[in-house]
Amino acid sequence: MSSFSISYILKFIYSILTIILLLFIYTYITNLENKGCACALTPNVAFIKGFTLFAIIYLIFTGFVSTKLLRDTFGNNIVLLFTFIDLIFVLVFIYYIYNVFQYTRYLVNEKCKCSVDIRREIIMIGSLIEFALVFMLFLLHIIAITIFSVVYTVVKEVSEGSGNVRDIIRDPIGSISKVPSKVREEMKNIGTYVSKTKKEISKIGTRRSRS
Repeated sequence: MSSFSISYILKFIYSILTIILLLFIYTYITNLENKGCACALTPNVAFIKGFTLFAIIYLIFTGFVSTKLLRDTFGNNIVLLFTFIDLIFVLVFIYYIYNVFQYTRYLVNEKCKCSVDIRREIIMIGSLIEFALVFMLFLLHIIAITIFSVVYTVVKEVSEGSGNVRDIIRDPIGSISKVPSKVREEMKNIGTYVSKTKKEISKIGTRRSRS
């Protein structure tokens, strides 16, 4: 089985489990509204209920659509757009899951009797696990991107350095003849930087003397 198939299956299973948790949340809140449970109808209930429905639809759609299918059908630009939208969704989803956990904990702490339901405990535990999992995956994703950027920069610098070494090996005399011009260029850059720094320092001194 290819790595693509494994990653797609894992993503599909994760989406199914998350949708099950979201269905618990949606039906639980709907039940509280129907019962008229006043102590459970806090200001953030509308956001939780609305985003729960949106997240179910979003996960159903994205759970059956792979990145490879999007790339083959619409091209890389659509994949980049989808990745950006997915990132925004993950950020909002982290905030949403945190709100769900805080909401269920609030109901327990306030001893809201009409909110007592086995789904409340399932939602509290599930949202805590979901929050930790999504947050860790998000951090790992950011770390992976950072490592890739650093590796890419190092490889690029090594490649450019090896190019200079090859030039020296192939044409040592020509490379030596280029040294004075390179030194002059670097000295010119340093001089420009120093002059700009002096101007900025003099401006700061002038402002202080005026004040």
